[in-house]
Amino acid sequence: MLSLKLQFTLFFLFFVIVLYSFVIITTLQQLRGITETISAELGLPVVKETAALIDGDAFESLSKTLDPQDPYYEKAMLQMLDIKRASSCIYLYTMAQVGDTTIFRYIIDGSTTPDDRENFSPLGMEEDIRKYSKPVLQALKTKTFQVSGIDYSDQWGWVISAYGPILNSGNEAVGIIGCDFKAEHVYERLWVRILRHLILSVIFVVFGFVAYLYMVNGVNRQNQRLIELKEAAETVSRELQDERDTIVAMKDAIRVGLFLMDKNFIIQDHYSRYMETILDIKDLQGKKFTDLLADSIPPEGMARLIEYFVLLFNRSRISDHARRMLENINPIRELVYQSPETGKEKILQWTFAPLDRGQGKLFILGSIQDITRENELAQQLAEEKRKNRPKRRKIP
Repeated sequence: MLSLKLQFTLFFLFFVIVLYSFVIITTLQQLRGITETISAELGLPVVKETAALIDGDAFESLSKTLDPQDPYYEKAMLQMLDIKRASSCIYLYTMAQVGDTTIFRYIIDGSTTPDDRENFSPLGMEEDIRKYSKPVLQALKTKTFQVSGIDYSDQWGWVISAYGPILNSGNEAVGIIGCDFKAEHVYERLWVRILRHLILSVIFVVFGFVAYLYMVNGVNRQNQRLIELKEAAETVSRELQDERDTIVAMKDAIRVGLFLMDKNFIIQDHYSRYMETILDIKDLQGKKFTDLLADSIPPEGMARLIEYFVLLFNRSRISDHARRMLENINPIRELVYQSPETGKEKILQWTFAPLDRGQGKLFILGSIQDITRENELAQQLAEEKRKNRPKRRKIP
């Protein structure tokens, strides 16, 4: 078994590691979010400007013929090249989807001139965009402009992209416009900040650990006392748990339904389980008490019942005499109850009392008894007495 000192030490180290891991992760997420926002502000205007000059019908025709001699191909390529050179993006291009797959064909590439074989994507060249297909397909499906997260590519390194749909005259998305930006400088600054946090973390841990060891020396003298207190607390806890278990067992064994409801008439947890038997309804916690009686009380009776509950909740605002009268004006002292789930009828006896737990927490304590059998026996007894009553003789 680990000593108390070692347990505290391990906890201290674990706390420091978790704390600074959280700081680093939060810093990373914040920088990613800031970078994506900035890139969106830079990329979306470029994509929208390009979308404004692309002829959707001509683009659709070109994506089907893949004819490099099409006059529109060169015209659009030069226009896109001008936009690209006026911006800070590294690639500006258009693509068309091949069937219902993640394979796309490059149609018009405005990133550079065709003689730049390393960076130019010729008409009809195919690429599987599976790794970054989500924003592209989203742009096609929703016909909206999208921005990707920061992605890494062996060919381009860290980049972030903006995408927009190309629409034909029928307002159909026939392709996408893509615009890529480099993001290496962001990650460089990110790692500088992370290393700075790590260094500060190490310094903090060293000084904190030294101070911690100094304080722990005093704690060691109290170890035995703490152990004794811990054992005493465990004993008291077990006794309290036994008492709670006994109370719960008594509550669940009693043949009376007990429950609490709040100002919205919502039944709280820890009601006596016998309530489920009386009401023929399972899982009463969170259900509205007045809804359970909807099939048993007419609307005008429900209104009187709610007024009665309001009086109970506002008992502090009424006179002592009126408070004593509350029990006598209970509109459902005895009620023919019909279960909303089974339709079965019973005669139930209801009592209610206000309960103030302080700090504005007001509840109504309700109790229910099933007196169906008692009523039946009383009726049978009355009937037997009536039958056995001697008849009076007529006086001549």
